Amino acid sequence: MSTTTSLTEIALPPVVAVRPLLMLTGFLGSGKTTLLRSILDELAEREHLADVLLNDRENASIDRETLKDRAANVLALTGSCVCCEGYDELVEMILKASKSQHDLLLIELNGTADPIPLLESFTLLESKFCLRPRWQVCVIDARHFGKRGNFDELEKLQLETASHFTISWNSELNEQEERALEKKVMTINSQATRTTAPLLADALSRAIRNNRHHTFAKKQLDQNHHASLRFAPIPPSKKNLHERHELAHQFTGCNIIFPKPVEETRVPVWLKKLPASVIRAKALVAHPSEEGSRFLYERVGEIASPSPIPVRVSEKVPCSGIFIGADLDPREILSITREHLHPDCHFPESGIPQVL
Repeated sequence: MSTTTSLTEIALPPVVAVRPLLMLTGFLGSGKTTLLRSILDELAEREHLADVLLNDRENASIDRETLKDRAANVLALTGSCVCCEGYDELVEMILKASKSQHDLLLIELNGTADPIPLLESFTLLESKFCLRPRWQVCVIDARHFGKRGNFDELEKLQLETASHFTISWNSELNEQEERALEKKVMTINSQATRTTAPLLADALSRAIRNNRHHTFAKKQLDQNHHASLRFAPIPPSKKNLHERHELAHQFTGCNIIFPKPVEETRVPVWLKKLPASVIRAKALVAHPSEEGSRFLYERVGEIASPSPIPVRVSEKVPCSGIFIGADLDPREILSITREHLHPDCHFPESGIPQVL
């Protein structure tokens, strides 16, 4: 090389910053979004900014709106099976988010997703981005864990690969019941550590500070990528993974648009009247007595939340209901909704049920 060549003419390998990745898994209605809100609040207290990728089976924009004031950036992906037909789009969103200048990336998967294809992708795509450490937190619902019937195996699959777990709704357990549940969780994944939103925020904060001293040249990442292909982890094989993954495909979803406002007293009655086939329901509702405000109601199994959550949501997001289950009849749900909530409720667009 000529001694007259300037430093700016020398081709330097691009440098990739290192950022933590936290992925939340857990069955429908276990409390992933509630945990995500708490983590974001804790991170804000520590002056950290997070990018969020949010996946839901139906209308992820509702949860996106409830999180946008807490995160630096929120991208929403609605997909019936993010580990299959929605997989490519999610990977593209991860690649885009990996170029962000914010401190970390948080991903919430939908409640029926198989996390294994994504965990494998993080290894195979290390030459494209550097997200380290990569932690998976599984949210365990104390009310329903191990009581999913045919879907127990899907719930176990979401737990088996987790580095951490939290137990939601544990206030409904006595001390002995909580110890028994924790022991049951540990028999499925003995390597996972129980945690909380403040503990996770502390650990992420330490990782962010440590990562500020580390960057990787893309050439080095390429070398790490080839090495990782030789030592990629083998997923658990207690039961045929294909059979267990197929459980995620047995769920369908539908969306119903509400007029606004809706009388507040009608909502709890309507939630109770929804058929047992609805495993998970969310409803964004406006009340005539609360002009300018909207509320998020939820039902998991046949248990409705005791009180709605007031949320700030863009007027572009319509008041609506989201329903997920293994054997839904959208027209039955619409009929019940019209009878108990409001006669003008309807399916989106031309009145055709949007079933996944």
